[in-house]
Amino acid sequence: MEIGPLSEWVTACAEIAAVCVALFLPYFDKMRAKRKKTRNMKIMLKTIINNALKDNNVTVLESFLKISYLASDDEDDKQIFSIAEHAIEVIKDDELSQEQKSTAIKQIINYLNQ
Repeated sequence: MEIGPLSEWVTACAEIAAVCVALFLPYFDKMRAKRKKTRNMKIMLKTIINNALKDNNVTVLESFLKISYLASDDEDDKQIFSIAEHAIEVIKDDELSQEQKSTAIKQIINYLNQ
């Protein structure tokens, strides 16, 4: 039984590698773009939540959530939106002191950092 010349084996390995790249590269690009979008959204939310806590005004945060919610179709993003809605509830709650609000918002931001 003859196994053939080395050049044919190298060519076959290169073709297999090319097929693997052609099959899986779009998947990896899509996942990378999704992670980047989620990361950017978390950064924006953290900034907007901090500003809302300082100003005690949640209109910008509510607007951002409404627009982002309509534009998003990912379930992981929906979970992030529910966390941000909790932040809105904390900031709007008049029964909490500013220190309690700050502590709760820090916990929310720590969760978003994960």
